[in-house]
Amino acid sequence: LMTTAYNVDNAGDIIKDMSTGKASTPFVRGAGHVDPNRAVDPGLVYDAGADDYFSFLCALGYTAEQIAVFKTRDDPAVDCSARTASAGDHNYPAFSAVFNSTDGEVTQRRVVRNVGSNVEATYTPSVRVPAGVRVMVKPRKLRFSVFKQKTEYEITFIARGAGCAAEKYTFGSIAWSGGEHKVTSPIAITWPVSQVAVM
Repeated sequence: LMTTAYNVDNAGDIIKDMSTGKASTPFVRGAGHVDPNRAVDPGLVYDAGADDYFSFLCALGYTAEQIAVFKTRDDPAVDCSARTASAGDHNYPAFSAVFNSTDGEVTQRRVVRNVGSNVEATYTPSVRVPAGVRVMVKPRKLRFSVFKQKTEYEITFIARGAGCAAEKYTFGSIAWSGGEHKVTSPIAITWPVSQVAVM
């Protein structure tokens, strides 16, 4: 639903924020309007099962006892000390990076599965870069085959330095295109208030 949604209204403008009348951000509209016809054939999907969510909760600092509330009897015990993934690596079709200063970098990883009719599909990325960062995507192409239906990619956000962003939040997106499919994920970058104030 998220990766096939659209962000424009019937006049072709970005969906408005009802409270301000200005163009909305992903914090207001989410991924956008649901497009049921495209959602039936999304091309790529971001799978996330119970174990992915347990790793996410561990990365957020939840204890095994707290996580047990979410488990079923069939789920194995969760040992957070054995899980090394960061919260940013949760296999969710959106990206959010928080910078504590105007330098540094954040890398996040995702795994996508090809569910399109073309099992030999190749996808290439296009990035609408949020203000204040450079973006690197590896690999530059996602290639699928009968024997390789899933693949991993990583996206790195590199802060451009002091004065690089004039707002507390900047937004963009990454879209993977493969023939008839376009798989889009929103990106949100959060900047430290102290740095934004002096920019």
